Amino acid sequence: MANKPDSGDIKITVSFLRDFQSKVLQKMVDDLETNPHVAELALTVGSAKGQRRLLAGSESWEPAKLLIEKYEAPTTGTGPSLYTQIDAIKNQLIKLNDNITYVVGLAMSGEDENIKLSTELNMSQLGEILATAPAPPPAPAPGGAGT
Repeated sequence: MANKPDSGDIKITVSFLRDFQSKVLQKMVDDLETNPHVAELALTVGSAKGQRRLLAGSESWEPAKLLIEKYEAPTTGTGPSLYTQIDAIKNQLIKLNDNITYVVGLAMSGEDENIKLSTELNMSQLGEILATAPAPPPAPAPGGAGT
């Protein structure tokens, strides 16, 4: 039945998982780690008042101060919040890559009786093994409740 395209069965081979790791997952992680815009966002995390320099203007000038606060404020700024979300994505991709390495190792060694020795894994097995944690919630919007 799995040979019919409309049977509902999906088979994922070890070679497919290895290709996915090297051609997709690792490329995404490398892109996130080397992207200059992500590195710039990282500068907003933990930047103290008077040391925030990603936006032009002096904090003594009220319009610049408001813009800097909205963008770079450590707990409510869009910069740190966006960086936190991007970092969570990167960490999930790394965890997924590690989990796939674990699954491939099991399939290749045949240690787990639930994984077919033909090195094919079904979707429910992958779902259990590759489950990741949910992304962190975004920071509260500036000017929202509590401000």
